[in-house]
Amino acid sequence: MTQRCACCDKPFDPRPQVPDQAFCSAPDCQRARKRQWQRAKLQSDPDYRINQRAAQQAWSQRNQDYWRNYRDARPEYVQRNREQQRSRDLGRNVELAKMDVCDLPSGLYLSGLIIDEAEGMPSAAAYAHRFGSLIRAYQTVGFTPDRD
Repeated sequence: MTQRCACCDKPFDPRPQVPDQAFCSAPDCQRARKRQWQRAKLQSDPDYRINQRAAQQAWSQRNQDYWRNYRDARPEYVQRNREQQRSRDLGRNVELAKMDVCDLPSGLYLSGLIIDEAEGMPSAAAYAHRFGSLIRAYQTVGFTPDRD
C-alpha cells in the first residue's frame, strides 16, 4: 500500500515491518523524522533533556575554540552577523530615542517613577534590564543625573 511521505509528500511503499511508517527513506526525510522525534523527546523526557545538555556541555568543553575557528574561516559569516546585530541594535535604540525626547519639565530629575508614569515609554525596569541600570541608560543618551 503506497503512502505519502510526511516530509517531502512523495509516494513511497512502507516497509512491511513498519506499518505506520510516515517518512520515506530519503536522507532529508530521515533527518526531519529524527528532528521531530528529538523535539518530542526533549519536551516529554526530563532525563533525556538532562543527558543532552550534559553532552552539549562536554562537547563545548572539548572544542572551546570551535566558534573562533569557524569565524576565522568564514569572514562572510562574520560580516553578515555584524550587519544583523547592527539591525537588532537599531531596533533596541528606539527605546532610547523615546527616553531622549520625552517631554519633561527642565530641571526635573529623571527617575524610574517618572519614566514609569510617562505615556508611550517603556518601563524603567525595561531600561534597567536592557542597559544594566538606569544610570547606564541615562549616560547612553547623554544625560548625567545629579544623584543615583
